[in-house]
Amino acid sequence: MPRVVDHEQRRFEIVAGLWQLVATRGIEGVSLRTVAAGAGVSMGRVQHYFGTKDALVVAGIELLVASAVVDYDATAGKSPRERLLHLLLQQIPATEPGRIGVTVWYAYIAKAMTHAEVRRILAEAIRNGVEECTRHVQEAEDLREPEARVRARELLALSDGLTQRVLIGDLSAAEAEAMIRARADHA
Repeated sequence: MPRVVDHEQRRFEIVAGLWQLVATRGIEGVSLRTVAAGAGVSMGRVQHYFGTKDALVVAGIELLVASAVVDYDATAGKSPRERLLHLLLQQIPATEPGRIGVTVWYAYIAKAMTHAEVRRILAEAIRNGVEECTRHVQEAEDLREPEARVRARELLALSDGLTQRVLIGDLSAAEAEAMIRARADHA
């Protein structure tokens, strides 16, 4: 009987290998060969699923965004404030896997400066995040859309800035989370 192959699982394992390397070497520091070695698969398997480094890099950001969406969707049914806090706190690297994820995210932000498809994917993800935050701010704080959008952007900018400070070791994740919670509670 032939083996059943889970192609999505194989693709994920390769992309996870990519993320591990990107977190330590940056996107420019990886190759199909190093990703294959890091993922514990053959170079042929990486080429079979992705073909080129560029295709693998794009698949990496697509899966990173999709994973964040799945994580956010799991908050359905919670209050607007809880969902807002999830969006604001999601990127704060409180665990080692979280630190890797955020490091990879920032590597993709840097890559977006020179890669149109990565830039498009990130821009869409960020726009969607602003829309969701705006909606939750409107519901949680009973604000009209223009004011809610400004407040959502301010909160997201705070989250971005605090995330960077946690990444470089200037703040702890707990300190950043406390600041975001305090600011989210005060208009």
